[in-house]
Amino acid sequence: MNSSTTISNSAGSPRQFVCLLLGVTAGFLLLLGALNYWVDPYNRFGNNRLGVFISAEREAKPVLLQRYPHDALIIGDSKAAMIPASHVNGFRFFNASFAGATLEEEYYCIEHFARNLKLVVLEADYLQVDPPTNKGDIFAPLGFSSTFEFLLGSKTVEYSVRTITEHKAGTAASILPDGSSDASGWFKLYDSEDKAARQWQLARLMGAFDHAPSLRTSHYYPKIAAILRQRKIPCVVFVPPMDQELLDRLQTGAHQKIFNQWMSDLGKSFANVVDLSSGPYSGTENFFKIDPYHFKPDTAIRLMNEKVIPVALKAIANNNASPP
Repeated sequence: MNSSTTISNSAGSPRQFVCLLLGVTAGFLLLLGALNYWVDPYNRFGNNRLGVFISAEREAKPVLLQRYPHDALIIGDSKAAMIPASHVNGFRFFNASFAGATLEEEYYCIEHFARNLKLVVLEADYLQVDPPTNKGDIFAPLGFSSTFEFLLGSKTVEYSVRTITEHKAGTAASILPDGSSDASGWFKLYDSEDKAARQWQLARLMGAFDHAPSLRTSHYYPKIAAILRQRKIPCVVFVPPMDQELLDRLQTGAHQKIFNQWMSDLGKSFANVVDLSSGPYSGTENFFKIDPYHFKPDTAIRLMNEKVIPVALKAIANNNASPP
């Protein structure tokens, strides 16, 4: 009897240990999942209340966009993300731009979220080209594996802790409720005098002008134009200003010809194109001191209100005056 009990106990101990281990693991994962879901550092589930402090524009902005009352969209890459949407006249904008945006991503963003709007302002960056391979619709609903990764991924845990820490420290969130990027960090990092750093950035950007000029023709601009026409949403495209030193490089013979062809292709897709690549906004003072690629928010406000919005209002007036 005692021998049988001893055997039973020894056999049961490993099972108990495994059950205990599985229970502890499940509890730990449940705790991590609950933390990530509550903090929601990407704001992918719409639960984030502490602020987005990481590079998560593609995840956060679709949620913010559906919450923020707006009648117009700004969309483009990081240049356009610097535009303070609340300071642009005439419309209530949401800034749906995001850093490193590809034209494929912009197309899918417009396909999903540009509905029942008075206006779309599209930034067309000359250095922005089609992705080498299509990635598909990144704004489609989350699948099981993606949801699992957002809830239990180690990176999400890291970002949840960072979000709590940054919030407690009083750090400004990287994305404002209207989708605009908070530029305060950009000023700290890129608006101090450093001639060597500026020249390095200029050389890198000038090299981009020389790289694969045939890629300047995009397959997505006609698709974007078509979907907006179908939905009867007026669109104004603006070509952002270039720093004067970059502009000098662009205006050499071969580059100018490619740029002119690119502008001509834009004009074939869109009726309202505002070329701000050269002119009063190209002065060095309009850009960050060691980042000649991004213009400052106050420059963005001026170019929108002085050049883009008047064209938009005229286009809308003409469209309303047209016979049905």
